[in-house]
Amino acid sequence: MGQTLGEAQFRDRYNAVVLAIARHGESLPGKVSHIPLRAGDLLLLEAPPAFLEQQRGSLDFYLLSPVPDSEPLRPRKAPLALGILGTMILLVGFGVLTLLQAATWAALGVLVTQCCSRSQALHSIDWNVLVVGAATLGLSQAVESTGIAATIAQLTLDRLGSDPWLCLGLVYGLTSLTTEIITNSAAAALIFPIALSLAESLQVSFLPFVITIMIGASASFATPIGYQTNLMVYGPGGYRFTDFLRLGIPLNLLFGLVTWVLVPRLYPFYP
Repeated sequence: MGQTLGEAQFRDRYNAVVLAIARHGESLPGKVSHIPLRAGDLLLLEAPPAFLEQQRGSLDFYLLSPVPDSEPLRPRKAPLALGILGTMILLVGFGVLTLLQAATWAALGVLVTQCCSRSQALHSIDWNVLVVGAATLGLSQAVESTGIAATIAQLTLDRLGSDPWLCLGLVYGLTSLTTEIITNSAAAALIFPIALSLAESLQVSFLPFVITIMIGASASFATPIGYQTNLMVYGPGGYRFTDFLRLGIPLNLLFGLVTWVLVPRLYPFYP
């Protein structure tokens, strides 16, 4: 006791790294390698899987609790993982494979080469995103197959005429309003068939409508429930619902104006 980690050569002796030191229930500030150790100090270690078995009978350590779902990093596999990623990008870029095919092979590659364990791969899957994506695609298909999209498009043309600029502004407004209430992916999937029907009825390029939907679905500023990050800061930041309305609505209008002016010029209606 009384020695620092550096003086005791802790890392070389135990093949483990001390991440933090707690004393009397409080984490000690400063560089851990310069803190003299005392009896009763609590150490947070990062160690290989064999550490627990090696030190099981040792009097030097008393294991309080392991960190759940923790696995050591594999820095030696980093070049291999970068190589797999680069190969995937090249295959997609040169049109050898589709993005889905290349991503699937890349995922299998990192598993086979043990850049990523099976448990890490399973934990990395965001099932909520998959379920929401599947549900919104089904909703989008229902809107199109039941004729709702075509009906809304025809009503829009009856009111606004055949001006693609006005229709583009309406598409942005609908997307922006919808994404404040539901998720951005669901908003995009819901407005997509309506915009497609509008573009086909106007006989103009669909690309400016696609870009507008992308921006409108991403510009969610007016409510805390429209996007995950809004909700994350809503409570801890002490914000009120009206704070988002007061600042978010002007931002939405600004994004809408910039999108409405620039998108048709960068992606013309009549290429």
